Amino acid sequence: MTERNRIVGSPNIVGRILSFIEERRYQPMERLPSERDFAEKFDVSRGAVREALAALESMRVIERRPNSGIYLRKSDESSIEALVLRASSGLPFQPDETADVFEVRSILELQAVRLSCERRRDQDIDHLKEILRKTKLAIDENKSVEIEDEAFHLGIAAATQNEILLRTVKLFYEFSKQRRIIYFSDYSRGKQAYEDHCEILEAIEERRADLAVRKLDAHLSGALATWQTLLANPEPVSK
Repeated sequence: MTERNRIVGSPNIVGRILSFIEERRYQPMERLPSERDFAEKFDVSRGAVREALAALESMRVIERRPNSGIYLRKSDESSIEALVLRASSGLPFQPDETADVFEVRSILELQAVRLSCERRRDQDIDHLKEILRKTKLAIDENKSVEIEDEAFHLGIAAATQNEILLRTVKLFYEFSKQRRIIYFSDYSRGKQAYEDHCEILEAIEERRADLAVRKLDAHLSGALATWQTLLANPEPVSK
């Protein structure tokens, strides 16, 4: 079973375990309750808890030691997928964590747009133009454009012809998926994003890398303050 399948298979239990760890303020290397204790606390089967713990262990959030117990690992040891899981579970982020996430995302996307100017093919430009066409239709119908916005940014990453870069950028959009719905519920943000994207695409098509980087940097920076607020405010976790 893949890591993603394990997560999807028991998101409720994973989220509740993460919430429990946060609420009780467990420290790195501190021993956590046993599998049986978690099952009793959440009134679920031990199999469901075992599955959730396997997902957390695979992302290096916890460590299971034979004949000893379950221990919380240091946060800097966990995988980036753990951040995605934390966000999807509705847990809050501190302002500095949000700023760090945005900084890394900006580094990746700014490099991606520069590479895309060098490596983009005609079909990449056609793909991005089609996304913008769909974005404009959604805006004209007063609809949210979170799907089209994500597609545009991932389209830039895809135009680099670097599969690993694309997969890494995708993680950051998984990380913010739920709150992107909230972000684009303000239709003025969607309209601004569309206008920014049009300028970014023009620069990519003309292979003007420095201009594309400046346009994308301004685009990302303009959204940072709003995102810091959205990512710091948790959403309720399903019980």
